Amino acid sequence: MPVGKKLAAERRSQGKTTHDIVMTTRIMARKIDALENGRWDDLPAEPYVKGYIQNYAQALGLDAKPFLEEYARDIGAERAEPDQPVVAEGSAPVDDTGSLKRIPERTLVPHRRDMHAIPGRTLAIVAVAAVIVILLLWGIAALAGRNDTPPPIAPETTATPTAPGVSTETTTPGAGVTTPPEGSFTLAVAVTPGDSSWVRVLVDGLLAYEGTMPGGESKEWTVSTSAVVRAGKPEAVAITRDGVPVEMPDSGDEIAELTLSASE
Repeated sequence: MPVGKKLAAERRSQGKTTHDIVMTTRIMARKIDALENGRWDDLPAEPYVKGYIQNYAQALGLDAKPFLEEYARDIGAERAEPDQPVVAEGSAPVDDTGSLKRIPERTLVPHRRDMHAIPGRTLAIVAVAAVIVILLLWGIAALAGRNDTPPPIAPETTATPTAPGVSTETTTPGAGVTTPPEGSFTLAVAVTPGDSSWVRVLVDGLLAYEGTMPGGESKEWTVSTSAVVRAGKPEAVAITRDGVPVEMPDSGDEIAELTLSASE
């Protein structure tokens, strides 16, 4: 009797159901059914089937060795070529061309390496999904870190150190001379030569400049209402209002701030 039939008969003789065996061995019910009915094609590789048989026998309180030996005989009979014709001594079966017939090769179960191989198409889908996730995270980070500071406005003039008496003011070619609004004043910020400082200038509520000014560089703006100047190294920064020096207040820390109003 095939090993599966023997196990099923022992189970029924003990009054146990398939569900009882499933709960004891943790083997899926469809695997138990395939084992009991000898459907080897529905079962995994031989080492797994031997494990099923051993656990099944132990669940019935029986020695697994006789059942494993019966399984080996069942597999041997299953692998043998059915209806092999009896060949007389000294002769061999031949085909229509007169060549010796070969026993066809048959793979009972796929190689374990092939069973766990990941198809190339699946790898490509995973790679595309990873790229999409990275792009989404990058977009979220970009939105979260967006700076709502007002856009900077360009300074009206830029002056660099030159010989005394030589004007360095630059104007846009072709632009006409404009008259500053009444009550406005000219703000100038310069950095001592040989030094540098981080400077941030707000003019009339707009960001006029933010960055590190090198030594010897100066910038000017026309202020209509108010201006706020912040400097990281205030001792290296010189500020003038309409050419009159203005001293930055002592803030007690590294960054000093000065506010100038047109109404003052």
